[in-house]
Amino acid sequence: MKSANKSEKARITSRPGAYGWVVTIVVWLTGVAMPLNMLKVSILSPALMSSFNVGTDVMSSVMAMFYLVAAILAIPGGLIVQKIGYRTTFVISLICAIAGGVLGYVTQDIGLFILSRVVEGIGFGLVGTAAVPAISAWFPPSKRGVPLGIWSIYVTMAFLVGPRLFSGIYTNVGDYHPIWAICLIFNIVVLVALIILYREPSFEFDENNRVIDKKPSEGPKPMRFAQVLRNPAVWIVGIIFFCEEVPFLGMSNFLTTYATTETDISMNVMSTIISIMAIVGCFVNPLAGRISDKIGSNKKLMVVSCIGGTIYAWLVFQTTTVEGFVPVVICNALAGGIIPVMIWSAIPKVVDHPDDIPTATAIVLFFQQMAALLGSKILGAIVAQFGSFAFAGQFFMAPIFALGLVIVIAGWKKLP
Repeated sequence: MKSANKSEKARITSRPGAYGWVVTIVVWLTGVAMPLNMLKVSILSPALMSSFNVGTDVMSSVMAMFYLVAAILAIPGGLIVQKIGYRTTFVISLICAIAGGVLGYVTQDIGLFILSRVVEGIGFGLVGTAAVPAISAWFPPSKRGVPLGIWSIYVTMAFLVGPRLFSGIYTNVGDYHPIWAICLIFNIVVLVALIILYREPSFEFDENNRVIDKKPSEGPKPMRFAQVLRNPAVWIVGIIFFCEEVPFLGMSNFLTTYATTETDISMNVMSTIISIMAIVGCFVNPLAGRISDKIGSNKKLMVVSCIGGTIYAWLVFQTTTVEGFVPVVICNALAGGIIPVMIWSAIPKVVDHPDDIPTATAIVLFFQQMAALLGSKILGAIVAQFGSFAFAGQFFMAPIFALGLVIVIAGWKKLP
């Protein structure tokens, strides 16, 4: 009997196996392509303003457009994914990225350039909704932490590679078009890899997390939108993510501005520190997923992340030396490296049925996109009003992080 049980256990843990990692990497690369497309405008905004002869007000609208489209698409994106499937969603996302990139490359008109960002933003908005359920389908719930941890570093990887690559190319050639060309090539390569390598599993998991043969598809299933909306755990997860992402993303966009205006740290040195933050985050994400799988808890690590984020927000804009950024980097890793993994891996656990994962992901993604859209605006407005990054970090950003901790504790029984 024991040998039979061991054999069955081996079947359960190994059958989802190796190909799930291939799917994870392909989906992850699709994700990385989207923030790279986003970053090329924010990094090259001075060159673009000169080329299109526009001011910062127009360029800020161009940058916000990407997030705005993604936020608008977040909720209906769940319905779209459920209707057309994960594979088609990823393909359409990359096609939008390619089409928008081509338009942005060839146009000399600011109106058409903004349209190119709208098209690229559609791709960005759809990917996140499909990624979590597509990856989760390959792994049992007790082993999803690491693959979803890998997925969650897609933005971090873009921030690690994009700024130095794009600024370096522009410095050497004095033209933004080669950066658009590189992004286009990357999008095309990822699209080809996706078409060739992406598959969906022929199995699924029953209520006991055992592998069973997948039932034949009966076509698109009705979206259980109302049921998911009535699930308080989905809202708790989304609001926690919003509270952590508003200060984290807002402060990330102003680090170099703070360093060059209020400290003796140069832009190059600060860029290196930001790169170190990204590298550390890339290690912490999957590690956090592994730990959460081991201890069987997301909420305990959410507490650690919220505390780390609160300390990070309190310290970062008071730090004036390179040495002083050592604890800041550590707290940054706790804030940005843990919470995304805990959020994405919590979604499949808080819904009543696997078919609800895309809808729940769409709701949580809406909170993330709104945080991305509002974070910089909130921080910028506070600094403009009070004239101090330190004041904004200590008395506005840190409390928002801490509010996330309060919500975790208040919703403790609803969280996995």
